[in-house]
Amino acid sequence: MKRLSLLALAVLLSACDGGTSDEPDTILATTVLTSSTLAPQEAAPKAGSQRIIHRRGQMDIEVTPNNVTGEALSVVFPIDPAPDDGIVVFGYGRPDIAPATATLYPFDFADEVPILANIQIKPSLSDGTTSRVNVLLGYADYAYNQLDGTPRTVRVALADVDGMVRGDKLLDTGGGQFQWFDLDTTAFTSTRPANPATIEEIRDFSDPIRPNLVFFPIVVNMTTTETIVAADFINASSIDSEIDFDMLGAITLLGQATSDLSQADLIQSFTLTQIVNGLGGATGLEADAFIIANP
Repeated sequence: MKRLSLLALAVLLSACDGGTSDEPDTILATTVLTSSTLAPQEAAPKAGSQRIIHRRGQMDIEVTPNNVTGEALSVVFPIDPAPDDGIVVFGYGRPDIAPATATLYPFDFADEVPILANIQIKPSLSDGTTSRVNVLLGYADYAYNQLDGTPRTVRVALADVDGMVRGDKLLDTGGGQFQWFDLDTTAFTSTRPANPATIEEIRDFSDPIRPNLVFFPIVVNMTTTETIVAADFINASSIDSEIDFDMLGAITLLGQATSDLSQADLIQSFTLTQIVNGLGGATGLEADAFIIANP
């Protein structure tokens, strides 16, 4: 995982403009969000999928999820060297200014559910390269098994959606019923409390260029750089893209030496490793990613 500065993130967000024009949305785009590094979905995982990390004078444990599902707003492939250019492969045409009510699309890393959308490529798109992807999600569910085999799923809100506030983290307490943890009463509740457990870096994130940004941006660094020939995409009949996320150790349980935790301890210690390793929203993940224009 790589570290980026807040200023760098602001530059990346300025490249979220996929552009709009009077041209119809006639290009079929198929996008797959997946991960080939998910932990096996076995009842009792081997200790190797969960490792203790020493940092900041304490022990944390990193866990690899066995799946990540949820709903996504959009994915953008920014084009360099243009300062405000990119290809939005699905969703809101300007995800950097999308409202919380924007349409979300379901994704499933394990099942590789394709996201289909009719899009347009703005005629002014320039040739260039793409070496990163901006991913904006409504929420994501991180599923994993404790060492004792107990299944856990934590939902992280990346925007104010479905009654959640950005930064909220909820636990599946049974049967797919996600509940908040009230830090004042130290109890789970189906109604959002005044003081819920949150990931503060996501909750408090503010972009210096667009302070009204609704969706927390996830910057994904591509392992290889793709060359973009603008004419190929402007004239494409369809576009295929895939983002294969590196999810090894993507979950961090702060101050813990084992994943075998009570529900209360889990929800309070749970965070994302990308947050721990970097500066909040400025942290980039890595992925094998591609985007292809079909004639």
